[in-house]
Amino acid sequence: MSGSISQMQMLYKPEEDRILFRVNSTDKKEFRFWVTRRYSILLLKILKDHMDADPDISMQGSPDAKQAIKSFKQEKAMAEANFKEEFKEDANELPLGEEVQLAFKLTYNIQKENLHLGIQPQSGQGINMVINRQINTTLVQLILGAARKGEWCLENLTGADLLRKDNRVIN
Repeated sequence: MSGSISQMQMLYKPEEDRILFRVNSTDKKEFRFWVTRRYSILLLKILKDHMDADPDISMQGSPDAKQAIKSFKQEKAMAEANFKEEFKEDANELPLGEEVQLAFKLTYNIQKENLHLGIQPQSGQGINMVINRQINTTLVQLILGAARKGEWCLENLTGADLLRKDNRVIN
């Protein structure tokens, strides 16, 4: 993705039993993926790892202190997020094509404050995004909100339920 993230949307589609994930960029490109329940779980694990890597959280001595800082930062990010604005349908280009791609491969790397996240279909071009912790919080809420509509029960997953391969590429 050449431009920055302008908007993100996640809508549960019951006829597909999948989430439609749409990303608009500032240069008016729209990227669209189908996200499965399994892929959502993997994505939530990566977003959790990124959030837990925040030095303000990781440097705390007790689990209660870590949770308090994490909650404070999440509340602040949610207060600044704009969930009321309609998703803009004015994309000039669909770089991945007219057909919505099935999200298949997930790559990531945490560098300092940012998460470098790649979402690719089984073959062809995907999208690479740089996500800060504020966008992370918003993305988690979008996933959980769409998953709730599909009754996927993702809110209470523990770390043991969110598995990750050691090579940091999940597919």
